Amino acid sequence: MSLTKLEYNRIDLIAMAAISRGCMRVIPRTEAGKAKRQKVVVADMSGALNCFTVDPKANDVKQVFKAASLNGKGFSDIDLNKDKIFTAAGDCLRAFSRKGKEFFKVETNLTEPIGNIAVATPWVWTAGDYVVACFEEGNEVAYLNSPDHVNDLIMCAVKSDKKAEAVIACQDRALRVIQGTDVVATESCEGAVVSIQNLTLPAATKKQTDSNELLYGTANGFLGSKKISGHGFSPSWSLPGNAQGGVSALQTADVSGDGLPEILLGRDDGIFQIFGFEPGLQGSPPSLLFQTTVSESVQAVDSGNVLQTATEDVIICTYTGKVIGYTTDTSSDDMPVRLPGKAPPAGNKKGTQEKKKKLLALQEEIEKMKAKVQQKKDEYSKCSGNAIAVTATHNVKDKFVLDPSAAWFLTLEMDAPIDMVILKSDVDIELLDTDSNPCIVSTSDPEGAGKVLASYRCTESTSRIEIKVRTVEGQHGTLEAYIIPFLTPKTCQMTSYSIKPLSLHQRLNDAPALPNCCNLMKVDGSFTVTEMHSWIAQCLPEVPTLLQSESATFYFKSAFQNTILRCSYRGNEAVFVSDNITTLSVLWDFISRLATSKKIKLSVSFDNTNLDESCKRVLTLMHSKLQYQLSLSDRITMMEALKEIEIQEQDVSFLSREYQQVLKNVSTLEKEFAMQPRRLEFLCSIVKKLFLDKHKAKGQNPTHKIPLLMQKLQEDYSLDSLVNFFATG
Repeated sequence: MSLTKLEYNRIDLIAMAAISRGCMRVIPRTEAGKAKRQKVVVADMSGALNCFTVDPKANDVKQVFKAASLNGKGFSDIDLNKDKIFTAAGDCLRAFSRKGKEFFKVETNLTEPIGNIAVATPWVWTAGDYVVACFEEGNEVAYLNSPDHVNDLIMCAVKSDKKAEAVIACQDRALRVIQGTDVVATESCEGAVVSIQNLTLPAATKKQTDSNELLYGTANGFLGSKKISGHGFSPSWSLPGNAQGGVSALQTADVSGDGLPEILLGRDDGIFQIFGFEPGLQGSPPSLLFQTTVSESVQAVDSGNVLQTATEDVIICTYTGKVIGYTTDTSSDDMPVRLPGKAPPAGNKKGTQEKKKKLLALQEEIEKMKAKVQQKKDEYSKCSGNAIAVTATHNVKDKFVLDPSAAWFLTLEMDAPIDMVILKSDVDIELLDTDSNPCIVSTSDPEGAGKVLASYRCTESTSRIEIKVRTVEGQHGTLEAYIIPFLTPKTCQMTSYSIKPLSLHQRLNDAPALPNCCNLMKVDGSFTVTEMHSWIAQCLPEVPTLLQSESATFYFKSAFQNTILRCSYRGNEAVFVSDNITTLSVLWDFISRLATSKKIKLSVSFDNTNLDESCKRVLTLMHSKLQYQLSLSDRITMMEALKEIEIQEQDVSFLSREYQQVLKNVSTLEKEFAMQPRRLEFLCSIVKKLFLDKHKAKGQNPTHKIPLLMQKLQEDYSLDSLVNFFATG
């Protein structure tokens, strides 16, 4: 039995300031207000808390109440306990009734600003970047430090006793159950966990199991479920995603009315999805029922009878503060909302006149505000001349992630339209094309200011830009992005990102089967396990910030070459195993440099028994990439001939499938050929470094053989001859 796809009509409701994740909720009905439409509450980064309802009859959004943060800081999270609204801003917790009356306030005095809260009275759990705390009736009763950054937090009754329990989603790919001051269970996931939510099952299903269902979303786009009980975690199902579309909002509700919960999911690439379960198959992965895009990060999602009373509507809020409703009333695309299921009242002159009056009043107010702004700008311009000094801070949301294609995606989002982004790097990077990037790209000579300087000028009005770059392993430095909004006077904000020596490696959750041809490097010295952990965290991505054990083992895989690295270390000793000698060489060069700066003496020993076999394996893994780039010239020549045949013959169905495919991909081949010299140089540099590192491990200097190696790569390449050259050269 296949599920019925859902259909929704989009209605833009209201625009606020930029919001943090989770800062929009639909307030549940009270028993007395069952016939009324539900209220929506939004807390933004400017420190304003707004509660409103939608009035379809008046085609208007009506404010219920408005409040401001006490410390002048923006709201970072809100949560509901029945119809009570709990908020977090800085280190302050406050709670409001559905009518806006404040009834709870606590200055927590925590060392970090509160980022996430979860409420089930009398308990309130809070999480900052690393600090997790629990308050009972406003008094702190539990406190602990998380091993890595906390991205989300929920309350979950795992055991039968009455102790308050919470689950935190951590950057180190882990879910952790906290009971009091202890972590009682830990479970690894496919990526950094950024969103979690309880999956509420029907009562009949709930009675059949003693476990709870927990949904999670990761930064690399996975959506999954874990069963959690007093015995710990057990996997249920997972759906893959993509690195650009990390899960930024997660909620469950029965929006279809079939008695089963649907999953409402928002992604940070602007995609919003609804997944549903087939009856009796709750343990199986859900099916996609609805998908749309809003071109901005989805920060919060919820559902309720907001636009109509018969069925549940879906409400989402984007990063820039746009509140958007999706209703099953698909008979009209008009905005704002009208009465669901009915045509607009014909001949309602009173309603039309009121609407016109409101529009005229708004237009007059806008014109007056424009005149005031222009007047102030003219006055300031006279005082300052051409150089106007301004201070304007905009909210910037950024993301820098490695995707499976071995390229880094830099996503920049601002609460104002973006005019230009300037990219500056002090190490070599390759700028790659992206289909979703509406920009004109220009490169300039950095003139001693770095290795790369490029500008991305937006050709369309957008508040979100994606930039794709590829780094070179062995080099480490900083990538800086200067974001200039499309506003006057011009201002600029800078964000920076660390490019690590082994930047194209991804951490693995489970221990992979190591190849038989691995090399081993052992490092001894007077270092602590914390110092070695810090060095590895500076060299490799996705390493937890804190280490809470006396030893550690991590596995990594190269996203570009598919080679494996195992790092095992404790105090005074570290062992690294890899099937790529270059990886070990880069790691040793970087660690020894850091140790020298701290005046720590290290000794290193290599087991090179499998050196030749490991080099052969790396060359075999690189063969398809080298062969493809080297064959591009021949394919372009063939393409020109085939294009002439196509012009003369029109119908080219008589050509082989291979030739037809070449004609089909003409534009793609031309783009790849334009980038071929750079990409071939990149591949040749990897092979060259592998050759040098192999001989370096043997204590030899093969510099005089490099010209011959380049000749074999670029003029008469074959895998067998290259492997033979490595073995005998």
